[in-house]
Amino acid sequence: MNHPRFLDNPAPKPNTQQQNFSLAFLHQMINGISDPIFVKDRQHCWVLLNDTYCDFVGHSREELIGKSDNDFFPQTEVDVFRQKDELVFTTNITNENQQLLTDDRGIVHLISTKKSCFEDETGNKFLVGSIRDIILQNDIAKEVLDVNGRVTDITELMQSCEAHRETLEELRQQNEQLTCDITEQQAILRDISDELCLHQQADEDIHRINALLQAQQEAAIDGILIIDENRTVVSFNQKFSQLWQIPAALFQTRDSRQPLGWVLDQLINPDEFLAKVEYLYQHPDESSRDEIFLKSGKIFDRYSAPVRKQQGAYGETSPLGDYYGRIWYYRDITEYKQAEAELRASQQRLALLVEQTPLAIIEWNSNFEVQTWNRAAERIFGYTTEEMLGNSFEIIVPENARKHVKEIITALLTQQGGSFSVNENVTKDGRTIVGEWYNNPLVAPDGQVIGVASMVLDITERKRAEEEQQKFVALVENSSDFIGISSMEGQVVYVNPAGLKMLGLSSLEAAKTKPVADFHSPEAFAEFQQQIFPLMFQHGFWQGEFRHRHFQTGIEIPTDCSLFIVKHPETGEPFCQVAVARDITERKQAKEALLKSEAQLRQQAEELKETLRELQRTQTHLIQSEKMSSLGQLVAGVAHEINNPVNFIYGNLTPAKEYTQDLLSLLQLYQGHYPETVPEIEDFSEQIELEFLKSDLPQIISSMKVGADRIREIVLSLRTFSRLDEAEMKAVDIHEGIDSTLMILQSRLKGNDQRLTIEIIKEYGKLPLVECYAGQLNQVFMNILSNAIDAIEESLVISHLSLVNNTEQRKNDQERSLSKGLELQRQMTSPQIHIRTQLQEPNQVTIRIGDNGLGIPEDAKKQLFDPFFTTKPIGKGTGMGLAISYQIITERHGGSLECISPPKQGAEFVIKIPLIQDTST
Repeated sequence: MNHPRFLDNPAPKPNTQQQNFSLAFLHQMINGISDPIFVKDRQHCWVLLNDTYCDFVGHSREELIGKSDNDFFPQTEVDVFRQKDELVFTTNITNENQQLLTDDRGIVHLISTKKSCFEDETGNKFLVGSIRDIILQNDIAKEVLDVNGRVTDITELMQSCEAHRETLEELRQQNEQLTCDITEQQAILRDISDELCLHQQADEDIHRINALLQAQQEAAIDGILIIDENRTVVSFNQKFSQLWQIPAALFQTRDSRQPLGWVLDQLINPDEFLAKVEYLYQHPDESSRDEIFLKSGKIFDRYSAPVRKQQGAYGETSPLGDYYGRIWYYRDITEYKQAEAELRASQQRLALLVEQTPLAIIEWNSNFEVQTWNRAAERIFGYTTEEMLGNSFEIIVPENARKHVKEIITALLTQQGGSFSVNENVTKDGRTIVGEWYNNPLVAPDGQVIGVASMVLDITERKRAEEEQQKFVALVENSSDFIGISSMEGQVVYVNPAGLKMLGLSSLEAAKTKPVADFHSPEAFAEFQQQIFPLMFQHGFWQGEFRHRHFQTGIEIPTDCSLFIVKHPETGEPFCQVAVARDITERKQAKEALLKSEAQLRQQAEELKETLRELQRTQTHLIQSEKMSSLGQLVAGVAHEINNPVNFIYGNLTPAKEYTQDLLSLLQLYQGHYPETVPEIEDFSEQIELEFLKSDLPQIISSMKVGADRIREIVLSLRTFSRLDEAEMKAVDIHEGIDSTLMILQSRLKGNDQRLTIEIIKEYGKLPLVECYAGQLNQVFMNILSNAIDAIEESLVISHLSLVNNTEQRKNDQERSLSKGLELQRQMTSPQIHIRTQLQEPNQVTIRIGDNGLGIPEDAKKQLFDPFFTTKPIGKGTGMGLAISYQIITERHGGSLECISPPKQGAEFVIKIPLIQDTST
């Protein structure tokens, strides 16, 4: 059964595999019935009520549950209620009757009740009743009189009404008795009419009896129609006309056929109705009770009985069986039938719900022994019904709680009211669970408590959930972040203390008066509606930076915000929004300061990097300048040191040649004048090969002169390249600088058995003297020409390796491959360096130095003039030659240096410098 405290505080919904309906649904279902509904236990105490019943009697459910009629109604009414209820309990027969009920305002109601008994699976009986209010007001009740003198005042009428219609059979018996009374009165009236001429006083009696009869008819709750033996309408009350909505004119003829036709037009089965009427007229001794159905949907209860003469008006007897006609009773039972159907369905649902309730239903006797143990009890405690019946309740109570539980049951057995408690219990498998107990004493009709009925709900998981919820609440309450909850419509439901403090709100109540829109500026809320909310609704969450408004200052607070939607676990429908936000004002300020600092640091780093690059370039330039200066000094010193002995040798070669010629001429004269020599001279002449010496010595002197001339040229080239006497800018012959550079590189240009000679093609234009730093310009020529020679040598090596790899014979014989490689190289285009100079108007000199090597890759051309960039193997190049050359041309001479290199077609460096430097800058 259902205890009111359980209905008012429904437990969490249990597993749907264990029940089909919740107790909350049962409560909602009976509250949906418009008629007052009540359920009593075997002790006549209310255990279940709907809201309509509470409103009807004027007391709350809390006041009524566990109490009985004795506590609220007059004793005369209580005795009738208890008598009828006990009849239903003992006979199990559904009882329908009318009785009086006085509500809390003192208003007397005439009510129609229907009471049924049902028994649960453990044998406990319960009474289910429904009430239909006929509302018999006090002033109406006082005007009703009893025709036969059985009821003489309003008190007797109320007592008679209290004993009304115990069953439908009782109503029939009452109607039969009423018919007899009416028949008897009509017989009396006819006798009195016959003797009217003889008894003047009887005339007054007839009028009085007719008035009483009419009053009785009009006071009846049924529609009454009286037809005599000739089928003529004798009498009818207003209730009959109202039920059938028959015009009064139809009764003026006293012909029953006209109102009968009116009635037939309203029926669903007129033929059946007419057949029944004809049958009764043909069988005047029979009575009948049935239900008729109207096209309007109404249902009438129809009762018919014959009117026969039973006894004369003044006591003389008449022959039995005299037939005077038939009386018909009609009652609108549409609402009653609907309520009956609803109640029947309600009872079925109630029985089903009670059967499938998740509550453990346990009944104890006065010795604390289990008498009832339902399936929910088996599931909760693990013991079967067979195991528990007759056993003590202590089997499911922990040792430390048994004393307390005994005190509770003892109080129940002494009728100290119901109880509610939360206790620990022990299951069959030894688990400890938490049970929510609702206990009520079971009271016998004699008032003796015979046991206790308990309803138990396993709230173990709920208690754990409550503990977890308490932890969660503590976490939320003590969180330093803003945590807020709002409905899907934007109504604030909750804001934690940190959130209230962050936004300048005094209390949660103050926050609840604010819509969500007030928590943001208009611009921020518009952004939320247009951009953030659609994403949150689509994905279920959104995270990012947002802004909240301080309610006191109006200042926008930047926050790191997480928004998400909470959906109903069963329907999946969104029902609230949750926001978790953290004030990041200080973090934003720190970030801005950091960004500003980083920007400054980056700027300083760039400046330092540029300064470092400049220092590197300056250092490199200084190193190279110092190196070139040292090299120049070395070259100049070497040239000077070589020049002195060379000049000494070169200066003495002419006299030595003349002296040699003179000596040879003298020797020739001696041979001519002294052809015959002494043997010693002859031997020495043969020993020194005098004739060969005479022819070879002049040639030696000539060769020495050629060597001395070559040395002088080299020394001159070294002096020209070093330009020690030309450190300042001055006009020079550029061609001399190019030639001196080529002279120095002569050893790399000449061929040998390993490589071909590199051909130098000069296309010198007619150039005037050019203002420049001659030594630095020669350094540029040296770097570019050296790179050109390297590129050509690399291309020759690659060509040689390609030829070797593609010829099987070269793999077998290395020496043949080398000679064959040289031969193939000679068949190729001759390696060349092309030098062109040109004067371009008005003030520019262009020098082009190109080679027919492999060229420079496109990606390398972008970094060609960067310091330390080189395409040469490690240890072969420093990566500074072209960088220094670029700096000399662009910065020192105000010119340009570029590289033109189509893929695999060699490279050409183009130098452009002014003919005359602009000294104004």
